[in-house]
Amino acid sequence: MIRRNPGVGTVNIQFRCAEPRDVEQGVPLIYSAGPHEFDYVFATKINTALDFLKAAFVAGSGTLGYKNHVVALVDDRVMGIGGFYSGVEFSRLNRQTAWRIVKFYGPIKCWSVMEKGLQLQKLIPPPKKDAEFIQNLGVAEDMQGKGIGTALLERQIDIARNKNRCICALDVAVTNPRAQELYERLGFRVVEERKRYISGSAIHVPDQRRMELILLPCTKN
Repeated sequence: MIRRNPGVGTVNIQFRCAEPRDVEQGVPLIYSAGPHEFDYVFATKINTALDFLKAAFVAGSGTLGYKNHVVALVDDRVMGIGGFYSGVEFSRLNRQTAWRIVKFYGPIKCWSVMEKGLQLQKLIPPPKKDAEFIQNLGVAEDMQGKGIGTALLERQIDIARNKNRCICALDVAVTNPRAQELYERLGFRVVEERKRYISGSAIHVPDQRRMELILLPCTKN
């Protein structure tokens, strides 16, 4: 598709499902979507969060695997990425991510990583079953403001609507008003704000806002 933005010019954006070869360009964009959250859970004295994210991405399965991501290409380079899955799929994908943690960190060190993951899940809980969940949305810094994130979201919202999903849902840090403004322009509204202090870490994880876009009448679950 061709994206036209007043004052920015024309950007020719192509989309495709992510592939393992996108790891070097795509994973730093995933990391940029939540660096504090990723560092809190996955960074250790030996490994950076990026080390784990790259391994999980290439493995394919789980919430961080390439199979659940779509990339936005400009001149054949990955300039945007996003992760998408339904709430029904979350439990299976979460188990796959846990297994990837065990494989990467080993049978002893994995427990502290998974414990921190459970703490973070209190701040960023699983999506509703009737939701299309959006996560890990990142755009290359030098391409921000050119409509790539908007185009990626609009594409996925259309796909979710065609799948008869009731809502699209995502989380945004309270420290990221620019992203929240983008989501609000697309019709997302804040439905809950979570304020929790995660203890025992020098990394400050910001409070989070859950935002939803209603697609169809939903039943509570």
